[in-house]
Amino acid sequence: MFSAGHHRILSTLSRHGSMSRTDLARNLALSKASVTLLVRDLIARGVLREQELVFGQGRPSVTLGLCSDAASFVGISLQTDPVTVVLTDPHGRVLAEHSMRREADPAICFPQLAAAVETVRAQAGPDVGPIAGIGVAQPGFVSRDRRVCLASAALGWVDLDVAGRLSSLTGLPVFVENDANALILGEQLFGPTGDRPDFSLVFVGDGIGSAHIVNGRLHRGHHGGAGELSHSPIAFGSQDALPCRCGNRGCLETVSSLQAIRGAARQVGLTTDIAELVALTANGHPEALAILHRAGTALGIALAQLVQMFDPSQVVVILDPALKESVFGRVLRQEMETHVLRRAGVQTALTLRGAEANSFATGAAGLAAQHYLFGSDWT
Repeated sequence: MFSAGHHRILSTLSRHGSMSRTDLARNLALSKASVTLLVRDLIARGVLREQELVFGQGRPSVTLGLCSDAASFVGISLQTDPVTVVLTDPHGRVLAEHSMRREADPAICFPQLAAAVETVRAQAGPDVGPIAGIGVAQPGFVSRDRRVCLASAALGWVDLDVAGRLSSLTGLPVFVENDANALILGEQLFGPTGDRPDFSLVFVGDGIGSAHIVNGRLHRGHHGGAGELSHSPIAFGSQDALPCRCGNRGCLETVSSLQAIRGAARQVGLTTDIAELVALTANGHPEALAILHRAGTALGIALAQLVQMFDPSQVVVILDPALKESVFGRVLRQEMETHVLRRAGVQTALTLRGAEANSFATGAAGLAAQHYLFGSDWT
């Protein structure tokens, strides 16, 4: 579809924004004649468009940008029930969205997903670009070629060719990724943190997921398990070390996840609604304060360990919006800053961001968009 030269231009414009032909040639170390030919072809294909004149020394130059209707991308999140399916443009704007019940039986699941792809395609109308690919964000471990679900406890899948099954039903290329990895790849392409070569992302839900961009690329680890912050040991005392679903005791998930917070509230007869629990802390309720203080403390210590190991420029924590400005968020920040070794110069920035319902699906769409824009050299 595109040559290596095409992909270099597309990836540069995606990562750095609009540029002139001269700036592209300088950035890519290519001759201006080569860039002109490649750009001319991409404009003819409807992928790039000329934007505005930039005036400086010498002749004014024309900047180039991606066309919003050059292509579209489907993102599917199997991270929670219901499943979320979105259709986005190359800039990450959601053009259509659909939700459906999550089915673990592959014989039911994949035909329903294929039907959902057609649903969002129809919802978006005729003026969007053709679908260039599908991204799937799923809980569990995924093969390095982004095709096979190696194991997912949440779905009960083992060695399941997710990409092959869905591609055969839709006729589209399919890319599969662990949910946290999909989220950070979507952030890298579409989010405000994406221009940083080193950053980490943590998601606080029923579990706690994390992922890391190192030198501009997703860090997977040797076995693909990098980022399993949820199962980091955080409580060692016999009274505090609660059993975890992984079989161990005292994991971070048993203290700081939404499931753990709700469980702790239920044990003392408090509401399990996070926003209502936060409201109790605002009124000084001692047990509500203790639950969120303990959860925020544990996560803050875990984040300090993450910073010590990876030294990212920024850590983005995506969490329930009610927790962001609560005692949970304040203690989390305080504990991370307290336990990180002070270095001369700039310290790692911490950003707390409220979760959106379609975050994982949009991240999944980013998987397909990255392949379209960057080709084989995309993570």
